[in-house]
Formats: sequence, structure tokens, C-alpha cells
Amino acid sequence: MKVKNIIVVCDFANITGGAERVAVTSAVSLAETDSNVVMFTGKGSVCDELKNSNVHVICLNQEEAIKDSNRLRGIIRGIYNRSARQEMEKLLKEYDPKDTVIHMHGWSKVLSSSIFIPIKRMGFKVLVTMHDYFLQCPNGCCYDFQKKEICEREALSVDCVTCNCDKRSYIYKLYRIIRQIGMHKLVKGTDLYVAFISKFNENVSEKRIPFLYKKMVITNPINVELRSIVPASKNKKYLYIGRLSYEKGIDFFCEGITKAGVSGLVIGSGDRLNDLKKKYPMIEFVGWKQQAEMKEYILQARALVFPSVWYEGAPLTIPEVMGGYCLPCIVSDCSAGKDYIQHEYNGLIYSGKKVNALYKAICSMKSDALVTKLQSNIEKDFNREKYSSEHHVIKLMECYERMLSEE
Repeated sequence: MKVKNIIVVCDFANITGGAERVAVTSAVSLAETDSNVVMFTGKGSVCDELKNSNVHVICLNQEEAIKDSNRLRGIIRGIYNRSARQEMEKLLKEYDPKDTVIHMHGWSKVLSSSIFIPIKRMGFKVLVTMHDYFLQCPNGCCYDFQKKEICEREALSVDCVTCNCDKRSYIYKLYRIIRQIGMHKLVKGTDLYVAFISKFNENVSEKRIPFLYKKMVITNPINVELRSIVPASKNKKYLYIGRLSYEKGIDFFCEGITKAGVSGLVIGSGDRLNDLKKKYPMIEFVGWKQQAEMKEYILQARALVFPSVWYEGAPLTIPEVMGGYCLPCIVSDCSAGKDYIQHEYNGLIYSGKKVNALYKAICSMKSDALVTKLQSNIEKDFNREKYSSEHHVIKLMECYERMLSEE
């Protein structure tokens, strides 16, 4: 079945993170096909990539529900955004579900699950890319931020409802519980397809999603063109790139680096920055850098350390440095980062819950022979085509056509 129209749904009209980057990149690339592409968003401003493309952008210019200056209004809108539902219904009246698909990249922060009401009633098919775990977990992470550990509780069970796992307070957890109950009610019965972004992401999610869906795996598009080959075996610095928060493993990185007695370089900002700078004055913290600015730091690195301790679905940093710079990586087994690595062939995998395991991996990477071997195998085997926008669009169109052809 030919796909005439694609409606891409995302909370944000600008690139604030990995999910938004994928949503914008795919929308822009899809608009270069024969299909009409509309991007339905909640919060602006509209990024230049969209402004300079053939994508028709609808932006409601709303604030994130949780950041609304009127707390009660924000809570209500986070559970049920009436204007988002009305605008979605108005949009869908212009299209036929027989030749139109809806691709969702995020709706929990601004748009709310209310947009599923007209989608379900009017019979449109929906593809959800599993960037996070909001379909199955109230806080979207399957992570207990208070205990600082991965959460295996059944969503909305007594154990889940009574557990204070939120970053802020139990009040916010109760809000997320109510929002989750509403979301399950509104999404259930939708003609739903789920695109997992990695095998790891699929394995974590399958047992948790509480309603019927059809599945597929679609790799995120990433710019991995070769920029330069890092002289890794001559370098001494171990690199961290990312948000400076506990679940991203920055504390593990600092402890492992210090214990191994090697140099550390940190690109990023976050709530742990000031504490860590005081505790680890020997580690170089350079703040957040734009993509173009990162090159000079990556070229100083011996290896990237990716120490995440939660279920990240498909971290972009690892393939970016492997494909762009042939830089070896030391990766925690807690996230989908390990899907990119063949242990001791193109990188190292360690147990992300143990600082000593990271320490041993760093010590192994002190071997020039090992670094040279890993880098050589990356240079020889890394498949850049797999991550290209062109490849991504082909896979998406195959998926959309399958959706429209199935009863």
C-alpha cells in the first residue's frame, strides 16, 4: 500500500535530546520522498532543520506540563491535554487512514496521551519508536532514582505505586501513576506498532508493555561519517561524554579513572557537576560542547568510557565516536551500548554495577597492543551505511507500507 502521508509526532519542535534528533532527522529525510510529511509538536521554537525542509510543522507553542507556572493546570494538562487532542482531531480530518500513518517519537511531556483519542476513533495506525519506556513505566526509565538502581517492579502494581522512585518527590510519582493509568486506557485498542531501537531495548520492553502491539527493530539514523582516525594508542586520556547524572554512570567513571590512576576528560553538564569537580580535581571537566567542538577533545582520547547504569535503549555517542573517529569504547552491560561492542574485538564490556569491573577494563586498555587491535577492527568492520539517513528512510517506508497493508 502506497504511503501518501506521514504524521510525525514529537513533544518538541527542536532538538533537546536523542529522541528529538531522530524525530527531526527522519521527518526531514522522509519529506524528500514522494510522501507528504507533517510534524505535530507541542513546544517550540521550531529548529532550523525543520524550517529549511519540506516538512509542514504544526507547533502548539505550549510549555512542558511539569514546568507550567500554574502547578494544578500543568498536572491536569500532563494527564489530559485538551487542546492537543482538539488540534490532532482537526489535523486528522484532512487525511485518510488508508494512506496515512502516524509515527510517534514522544508525547508524555507536552502533548499527553489525549491525542490517542481521535487517532483510535478515526482508525489510524500508529508506530511508536521506543526511545524511552513510558509505554510501560511511570517514570519512563525503569529506574529507581532514590535507590539508584534499575527497577524490575511491575508497572502500576502495589509495589510500583507505593515506591518513591521519582527524582523529585513521591508527589510527582503519584502524578506519574495517574498519568500512566490514563495513558494505558487511552492507548489500549489503538492499532499499535512498536519500533525497538536495539535488540537490548526490545528484550527489556517486551515483557513489560501491557497491551497488544506488533513489533519491529529500526536502527536510529546517526551521522557516523569518518572525520579522523584518533591516534588512540598514543593518547592517555579516557573520555566521558554525556549528562552528568548518577544514572548515566558519571560517578562510576570518576571512581574507576581515579582507582586506575589514569587521566580523565569529561564533556557534559548536569546536577553532579559541582560535586564531582570538587571531589575529583585531577579530572578535566570542560562542560558541554557542540558537535563540532568535540573533535579536539575526542582526538586526545585513548578510549570512550560509557558507564551508564540504566536501560538506555540505543545511546548515540558510542557509534558516533566509533564511526567518526575509530575510537575504542569501554561499555557498561546495563544499557544497549553493549549491542555495538564485541568484547575484546572492537571494545570492552564490563559489569556496570561494579566500579572494580570498570577499573579492570581501564587497566586492560592501558595495553597499546590491545588498543591498536580494537581500533584496527573498528576501522575494518564498522558499518556506516547501517546508520545512514537513507538506510533509515528505506526501513521506515517498508514499515509504513507493511502497516497499511495489514488488516
